[in-house]
Amino acid sequence: MHTHCSNCNYKFEKEPGYFFGAMYVNYGISVAQGILTYLIAHLFFTERFDLRMIPIIAVILITLSPFNIRLSRILWIYLFKNYTT
Repeated sequence: MHTHCSNCNYKFEKEPGYFFGAMYVNYGISVAQGILTYLIAHLFFTERFDLRMIPIIAVILITLSPFNIRLSRILWIYLFKNYTT
């Protein structure tokens, strides 16, 4: 990640440990994507839970993990952004 925003010069890097809370946001996003992937994959299989769904879910989650990390950090920053300035 960049240290400052190129547009408004907002400092992204806060104190050490600031983004630990973003891990919880990332976990929630990943769980939601895993459940959504299961529900979509469930339409293509005859059994309720087929073991062939696990690699599909894993590939989707691994593929989207870089996007999820950035998204969770952005959401975490905007939760605590000071809008009064």
